Order: sequence, then C-alpha cells, then structure tokens
Amino acid sequence: MSFRQRAMKKSERSDKAAHENVSGVDRGLIADFLKLSPEERLQANNNMLRAIMELRYAYDRSSADRS
Repeated sequence: MSFRQRAMKKSERSDKAAHENVSGVDRGLIADFLKLSPEERLQANNNMLRAIMELRYAYDRSSADRS
C-alpha cells in the first residue's frame, strides 16, 4: 500500500470519527472515567472542584488588584 493510500485511509477514519462525534463528547474519556470505582470518581470530582475554586479565587484576587 502506498503512502498516499495509507494517508487516505487515515483521513477517512478521522472523517468518520469526526462525523460520529458531532456532539463533541469524548467517549474515551467517559470510558476511562467509568473504569474508576465510585470512590475514585468522587475523589476526581472533588479534586476538580477544588481546582475550579482555586482558579476562581485567583481570578477574583487579580481582578481586585487591578481595581
């Protein structure tokens, strides 16, 4: 198989994947998350919540400093 043929096959696969994933949902990420235990999912959620709160706090402080 030539380079061009391999490139075309790869392009067709990515076009198909892009077409199937119109919603923008990363199914691989969902699958990885579902492999976690309920406790691990809660911990991941808590960690993300903590990161969001820290970012909001930092943004609020930087906004107050500019005022």
